[in-house]
Amino acid sequence: MKVVAITSEKGGVGKSTLAVHLAGAAHAGGLTPLLVDEDGRVGSSLRWARRAGALPFDVIGADEVRPKKLSRYDLLLLDTEGRPKRKDLRQLSERADLLLVPSGVSALELDATRELLDFLHVEGAARKTRVVLTRVPPVGHAAEDAREDLREAGLTVCNTLVRQYAAFGRAAEAGVLVRDVPGERSASAWSDIQRLAQELW
Repeated sequence: MKVVAITSEKGGVGKSTLAVHLAGAAHAGGLTPLLVDEDGRVGSSLRWARRAGALPFDVIGADEVRPKKLSRYDLLLLDTEGRPKRKDLRQLSERADLLLVPSGVSALELDATRELLDFLHVEGAARKTRVVLTRVPPVGHAAEDAREDLREAGLTVCNTLVRQYAAFGRAAEAGVLVRDVPGERSASAWSDIQRLAQELW
């Protein structure tokens, strides 16, 4: 079973949206994913799953994890708490096969991402860490520029850009995946997620 952790130094970058949809893309690709919501205070992924009970994969809280039951899953996705403590990040870097760090493209978001990546580099986890640019404006070149700047700084950044569509917000409100939301942009939003999933596994 592959363990993928999704974590960030800054809120509002779409961490839970990414976690839910990567689990959905994994399921659509024939895997059996389990999404664990480790944010006991906010619990965005759990709230999403419970809203309609329509997600095609299991979502549980951290206190519900039972090692004996994990054997039936191919992929374990961890939606971490917002701004985890350094000791928790250290443990996370040890148990995860892949660390995904979602980031927006504003200067503040990119600075926070660099700081987190600096810490993970010191911990020896740089090789298993990928930055995912999220909430990307559908027009303009800000995300492409940010991607190249991060790469020039020696960071590993996914090619796929997850664009900001209102359909993601509607999906969260309805408790479904964005592919199940009516609207012409839903297909484009889901396509971004599928491309990212293909890039990751």
